[in-house]
Amino acid sequence: MKSLLLLLFVGVLCQNEVDTVEKLLADLKGASAVELTALNTDYTVSKNLKENIIFNLGKAIQEQNFLCASRDKSVSDRESDIDKTNKFIAYLQRRLVDNARRVETLDNNRCTHSSNYIERVKNDNMTLRLIIFLRNSLQNLDNNQLNRYGAYVEKFLTMYKSAKMSELVELAHEFADTMFIDWTQVTPSSQGNINTVKGQLIEMLDDMERYIREQIKNSQNLEITTGVTLADFKGAIDIENEQINYDLSSEEKNIIKLQEQLVQARLAAVNCRERGVALQQQQQRAIEDLKIEETQYNKNKARLQEELNLFTDVYRIYSTQVGTSEDKFKQRVDDYVKDKQVESYERSEYSLSDAVRKQVQHE
Repeated sequence: MKSLLLLLFVGVLCQNEVDTVEKLLADLKGASAVELTALNTDYTVSKNLKENIIFNLGKAIQEQNFLCASRDKSVSDRESDIDKTNKFIAYLQRRLVDNARRVETLDNNRCTHSSNYIERVKNDNMTLRLIIFLRNSLQNLDNNQLNRYGAYVEKFLTMYKSAKMSELVELAHEFADTMFIDWTQVTPSSQGNINTVKGQLIEMLDDMERYIREQIKNSQNLEITTGVTLADFKGAIDIENEQINYDLSSEEKNIIKLQEQLVQARLAAVNCRERGVALQQQQQRAIEDLKIEETQYNKNKARLQEELNLFTDVYRIYSTQVGTSEDKFKQRVDDYVKDKQVESYERSEYSLSDAVRKQVQHE
């Protein structure tokens, strides 16, 4: 368009219409200035808009990174919760096994204790019957018969005085075995008061009876206490097992929920990272688009500035020199118009513009 106007300018100039040429030069200069101003304005607006978009995308990327970090932490927390829950479940399961073994051990010990108790009571009852038998037998012995068991009498009295009750019980059994044996070779060990000896022996047997009965009573009390304690302990274990089974059921349900939450957390983390990548790509495209626009703007600005400078120079030369040397300047322009290299309209358009440039440079 400007080349066409320039051609028109040269043509008018050739027709000696100076005022019209001056007006055309002013229009060309003004149009270039307006176009350059519009270019600068449009680029400034577009640049600000795109820079604002790039800034907002950068802010969105930063926020997305924070969000993704939170998503990753949620994944890590769920994994940690699952690990802790699995360990707690394993502990509860081991506790149930341990409790079962404890109950089994207690039952075995209880059976052993009960068997020992029964055997002990059985032996104590037999000893009581033996003591009763010995006491009745002593009361019916005459002096000669009593002297025959003098050695046992002395042992009984000695052990009784030293309080070796367990040995007395053993000796009582041995004494009972000899009651039915012929002891004709046994020499009486004492010729003292037979009734006194009898009394001492009977008193000793009475003490033995009280001791054994006390042992039986203590054994019974121990058996009852042991049974109650065992029952209480097993009851406590049963209560604990009930709580463990309840906790185990709850934790197994909880682990299912945690695993579902982990799946969702991982999916959210993946989506978050994908969104972050998309924002980065979008920002990169915006940056590249701004660079492309800036490059095109610089090219257009350089072109328009060149045109404006050209028209400014032409206008300056025309206004300062053409008015005083109109004929000389017209002749120069005519020389360019009649250039033998002009062969077509397009070629003449180029040549005229070039001619004007050369004239400007010459001036």
